[in-house]
Amino acid sequence: MERVIERLRKKDVVLTPQRLAVAEFLEGNTAHPTADDVYRKLRRKYPTISRATVYTSLEVLRQAGEIQELTIRKEEVCFDSDPTPHHHFFCRRCKRVLDVHIGCPVARKGWVDGHKIDGVQVYFYGVCSRCLKSGRSGME
Repeated sequence: MERVIERLRKKDVVLTPQRLAVAEFLEGNTAHPTADDVYRKLRRKYPTISRATVYTSLEVLRQAGEIQELTIRKEEVCFDSDPTPHHHFFCRRCKRVLDVHIGCPVARKGWVDGHKIDGVQVYFYGVCSRCLKSGRSGME
């Protein structure tokens, strides 16, 4: 958490207790929670925190490059605490979002058809290995 705090200070982000609570909750969280997930979880520990404060804190962290905003779920946005370039897999059975670490040759070049690439988000959809092993392939 200290590294996150130091990076945010260098970016002149005001470190309110609420922002720190959101950042702490997300640090190392691989579940890709929605804003409402973050709000519900933090509200247990911080009963006075508001939904608006959570949304604002998530936006500040996103703008600071500390988290990614994902639109992989059609019904709602979720957040990834790993801001490094990587892809995501959405299991249509269990609804989990999983990180996929594979290289993208086009992104490595930095250009496509004369256009400069600032970032790449690739979403894969299907059935995860856990669901396949449990017989929940969705192909029934």
